[in-house]
Amino acid sequence: MEKVSSKCVALKSGIFFVIILEFLILFVNCQRAPRAELDIILPDVDKVVNAINTRNLFNIMRSIRRMYSPFPRIIKLENSNPNEILDIFCETVFKKNVNALIHLSVTRKAEKSKDYILGLATSLGLPVLSFDPDYVGALENPQNRMVLQLAPTLYHQAQAMLKFMMTFNWTHFTVVSTTEDNNFDFTAALRTLVKKNNDVNILSGQFRFKIMKEIIFEYDDKDSYDVMTKKAVHFFRTQNPKDSRIFLLHSSQAKTLLDAAAEAGLITYKYLWIVTSQSIGIPTKRASRSYPLGTIGVSYVTTDSNYADSVYNKAVEVGVATWVGAMEKLRGRVLQPDFTCNTSVPASSWGAGHELYSLMKNYENTRGATLVSYDENGLSRNVELNILNVQLEGYSNVWREIGRWYADKPTLKPKLELNGITWPGDRKIPPRGRPERRYFSIATLEEEPYVMYTKKNEKGTCNPPAVPCRIHYNRTVHGDDPSVVNGTVQWCCAGLSIDLLEIFRTRLEFDYDLFEVPDRTCGVKNQETGQWNGLIRIIQEGGADMALTSLQITPSRSEAVEFTVPYLETGTSIIVYLRNDTISAYAILEPYDYGAWCLILFISVHSMGASIFIFEWLSPEGLDQGRTPMREHSFSLFRSFWLMWAMLFGAAVSADNPRGVSARFMGNVWALFALVFLASYTANLAAFMITKNTFYDLEGITDWRLNSPLKHQPPFKFGTVFNSSTEENLRVNHPAMFKYMQQFNTHTVKEAIDKLTKSDIQAFMYDFTPLQYQVGIDKNCRLMLVGKPYAMSGYAVAFPKGQTELKEELDELILELQDDGELERLRKYWLSGPCYSKQRIGQSSQRLRVLNFTSAFILLSSGIVLGGLLLVMEHLYFRFGRKYLKKYDKCGCCALVSLSMGKSLTFEQTIMEAIDLKKKHKCKNPICETQLWKVRHELDIALLKVEKLTKELRRERNLHALTSSRDDTVDTSEPLPIGWKDSEENDKPPDSSENTGAENLKPENNIRRSPSYTQAVTSDPPDDDEVKQPERSDLRYRDGKVYQKVDDGEV
Repeated sequence: MEKVSSKCVALKSGIFFVIILEFLILFVNCQRAPRAELDIILPDVDKVVNAINTRNLFNIMRSIRRMYSPFPRIIKLENSNPNEILDIFCETVFKKNVNALIHLSVTRKAEKSKDYILGLATSLGLPVLSFDPDYVGALENPQNRMVLQLAPTLYHQAQAMLKFMMTFNWTHFTVVSTTEDNNFDFTAALRTLVKKNNDVNILSGQFRFKIMKEIIFEYDDKDSYDVMTKKAVHFFRTQNPKDSRIFLLHSSQAKTLLDAAAEAGLITYKYLWIVTSQSIGIPTKRASRSYPLGTIGVSYVTTDSNYADSVYNKAVEVGVATWVGAMEKLRGRVLQPDFTCNTSVPASSWGAGHELYSLMKNYENTRGATLVSYDENGLSRNVELNILNVQLEGYSNVWREIGRWYADKPTLKPKLELNGITWPGDRKIPPRGRPERRYFSIATLEEEPYVMYTKKNEKGTCNPPAVPCRIHYNRTVHGDDPSVVNGTVQWCCAGLSIDLLEIFRTRLEFDYDLFEVPDRTCGVKNQETGQWNGLIRIIQEGGADMALTSLQITPSRSEAVEFTVPYLETGTSIIVYLRNDTISAYAILEPYDYGAWCLILFISVHSMGASIFIFEWLSPEGLDQGRTPMREHSFSLFRSFWLMWAMLFGAAVSADNPRGVSARFMGNVWALFALVFLASYTANLAAFMITKNTFYDLEGITDWRLNSPLKHQPPFKFGTVFNSSTEENLRVNHPAMFKYMQQFNTHTVKEAIDKLTKSDIQAFMYDFTPLQYQVGIDKNCRLMLVGKPYAMSGYAVAFPKGQTELKEELDELILELQDDGELERLRKYWLSGPCYSKQRIGQSSQRLRVLNFTSAFILLSSGIVLGGLLLVMEHLYFRFGRKYLKKYDKCGCCALVSLSMGKSLTFEQTIMEAIDLKKKHKCKNPICETQLWKVRHELDIALLKVEKLTKELRRERNLHALTSSRDDTVDTSEPLPIGWKDSEENDKPPDSSENTGAENLKPENNIRRSPSYTQAVTSDPPDDDEVKQPERSDLRYRDGKVYQKVDDGEV
């Protein structure tokens, strides 16, 4: 029994333990973290699959196991076709609620599938971490893109190539590619990086790259190797720039192109070829014979097979670390899409995918074992490229790693390391990268500020920025100079053209011999022989390779020599000399021209005065078309003019003001106009009260003083420089002017300026920019440019006919300098003198014309129109609006707003209008007069009855007060009404106090009133019998006062 009981106890204990264990398992499952899965899609290649270390992936995910249940899944692509990819998305990605993908594109088959995978994931809003060496993400718009790039792309390869070239100071290169490859992405990346570098170094001028040419070879896949090579040879011989020495090659047909380049003579020690990873493919130990010795390659792999495995594994680890970093920022929040392949459910983009993509893109870890960082375009900064070099090993060419371009820790800035390079031709030194230094003979001519001659310093050298030059020997100027050789002496040249020449020399790498043209002229064609002189002749005869000075482009010169694009714009202008003059007697009138004075003082004043008078005449509140008596409102047309003049000059004089609303408004408009007038007049008056500078303000080449100089008294004198472009232009287009000015022409600009200051000539015509320089450096600032420049042209560099190669180089360089702002800097430095800037500032003080007052005149016109509208509104108010407003204005509030409006609503105003109506509208027949008399008689009877009743009421009230308290009559009695007094007050003695009865109260005698109403006469109040007497019918009683009728003529 004991054994049985012990077995039962053990069985019960086991069952209880199993139940407890099941509860624990159930509890653990209930507390399990949400699942987070990451799919890694890669080609089904054993080498690639085996390179992925899954154990390291789980170790990277360890940091988020408390919040999630992470799991990396590797998916193999066998055929890389759309059906297989769609099955993977439906069966795995959608069902497992995967929120991110990692895709490796490392084989040709994988390259076909990448576009489909990336396009499908982007449309679904699913973030993708991609490894694609051909990707050019830096040049695309980052908006709405859900791809982070793990591989070193073409953009990185272009960066490494330019860094390699910068190390050896190679600035000029040619890009070679084919049509089938993504050549546009590569060339676009190079253009972007070159522009970025040149913009940064725009001031220093260092490491300014230049793409000499982008040549693209077009071929047919069906062509044989021999046919393709033959086409490529012709391609290089016709398309390749002559001076190109550095080639960047990006093509899968690199071997064919390099064989053709060797046949075209481009594979020597003078030329260097740098190829991309697409041109190399997967490098092997032994290099193809097509790659010449010294070729430089850029690749993300090396000849070591194990290295490629490490690259793939590193890319996956960086991708997993990026995903883990983003999941950490979610802090346990679940972001899982809900996709399905059910066609009945409409597909939609996953909105939370953008949040996850942003978290991954902004995640950065520069201290851990796996470095993670991305730029603004989603490109990984933790990339590495290998620099390969074709070297000789025995009798074979091999690829060897000579350096690497990588992200330096911890800043992840790109860094280049190089060692053991073999250069083309197995040389010890790198190629120059440019053709051999050339040498040119350059002719010039003195012309301030383009070329100016200066002596050498005590050491026998030129002070920068001046350069040595040979000028024609002149014993008067140079004396016994020991450097005289063949009629020339060694001096220094400086100026704008010399600065430009130094830029040409530095960029194009050439040396030169600078000398002055013997006859010291730019070049003019002889009209009889057709021969040229000066710079044009020496260029034609081959005495110089180029000519550089202020040489202006003209049609005839362009037929004789070649010109580059203009490096500075110019034209023919006129310069005059300023002379001091006394203050003008009419200085107070000079702020405005005569037209403005007439328009302001006569037309505006009188038109506004007439407008105000007309508005006041028509206004019901004003003269009311003559109905208002002149004694009440005296206003006339001349008084309106007086008011306008007083307001215009702000005179404190007595003037009658209008009463009408429209006329008052017009007065305010005129006051504003007067304010503008006085302000502008005062501001400009000071400029004309000082000593006046007089000069010949010529309008230009069409001015009458130039075309008809003899009509001016004395005759107008002007000239130019002999054998200049200005003289040539005048000879062709203005022969009469050219013939007249020959007697005043000079040989140099300085000679002409001296004549101008001495008044030997009144004007000098020449190129605009040299004259601008003379204005700027004038000591007294008395020179001034007038008129508009004409015959606009430009200065350029001249070459002999047929020398197009050097001309094209300078054309490109001049355009580049123009885009960079270098030419504008030179122009401002040499041409903007202090006097020229001062003159431009001072030119703002000129007479004000009618056009300057256009806005003020528009104000007056608008005021007249608005005044007319106000007049119409005023009439509408008195005709219709007043009777309605009177019903609501019981307490006189309108008078607080406008006294005129309040007065128009009162009873007194109505009476006055009725009286005025009576005076202005008399009866014209006896019937009307009879009716009017009857009405007046009835009104008089009513007034008399009212007066009698009022008197009786007052007497009764006073009698009642006297009987109730007779002793206190003086203190308590009600005071007598106004106009009444005791009639016996003067008859009784002063001590008599009992005669104060009501019967003795009589109305006080009245005083005559103002004749503006009616005339009052002194009279006693009538008795009752007197009321009935008809002969007293012309008397009127009101408020105890007696009024007598008077004729209208007595008023």
